[in-house]
Amino acid sequence: MKKKLVFLLVFVMVFSVVVVGCTNEEPQDEAKILKVGTDDAYPPFEFHDEKTNDLIGFDIDFGYALAERLGMEIEWIPTAWDGIFNGVNTGQYDAIISCTSLTPDRMESFAMSKPYLANGIVIVSPTDTEPASTIEQLSGKKVGVQIETTSDIAAQKFIADGAKLNLYKYDTIMDAFAALKGGSIDYILVDNSVGGYYIQTDVESFAITSEVLSNEPIGVTMAKGNTELQEKVNTAIKEMQEDGTMTALSMKWFLDDLATNIDEDLQVIE
Repeated sequence: MKKKLVFLLVFVMVFSVVVVGCTNEEPQDEAKILKVGTDDAYPPFEFHDEKTNDLIGFDIDFGYALAERLGMEIEWIPTAWDGIFNGVNTGQYDAIISCTSLTPDRMESFAMSKPYLANGIVIVSPTDTEPASTIEQLSGKKVGVQIETTSDIAAQKFIADGAKLNLYKYDTIMDAFAALKGGSIDYILVDNSVGGYYIQTDVESFAITSEVLSNEPIGVTMAKGNTELQEKVNTAIKEMQEDGTMTALSMKWFLDDLATNIDEDLQVIE
């Protein structure tokens, strides 16, 4: 009887150790997942393949490469742009990778990485109308932007300074370009990298017709105070810029190297 009792006690102790060991492993696995918020309707940065519905784009490729450098798996969390910054502040995800421009306000409110892509605002005109190269030429015209982007903020600044724009705000940039092609609006203010992509895919319909109006390179956004992740991300970005990874991704999506020798002297319209 005693032998059976001893055996049972030993079995319970071993089983308990196994169970405790399993429960201890789970948080470690969870810690290796990088949760990333992204606006999944912003080609060519993040959007869904029409045939497979897979999430693809420059930022998606960049995100996978970044997570690999960090020794982590990535989990994408599609999020509407107008709520994306609240999500990182409330801990719904660890970072935002979604063509997020560096601005003084964002750098004050969040932990922003070093830039990984050059960027600025341009005017996109339809090819069948008079091209606009200056803000003055947009006077009295219907101008589309994606809501709460830096293009939206810039347009409001132009209006406050006296420009007579008729501003049309869209939930996604895809909606804005559809409206431009359909004739519902006259012009678009948008990131030059995005405008360039749409021109590549539909050269007969669109053209970038202005100089770059601002300098607001793209960075990864993390919650303010998350300096540990910020430092790791910065180290990984620097390594990928030095070893050619970022150049290769930029050439794939933009046919140009926008990912190295980035001008970090911000010129933001706000």
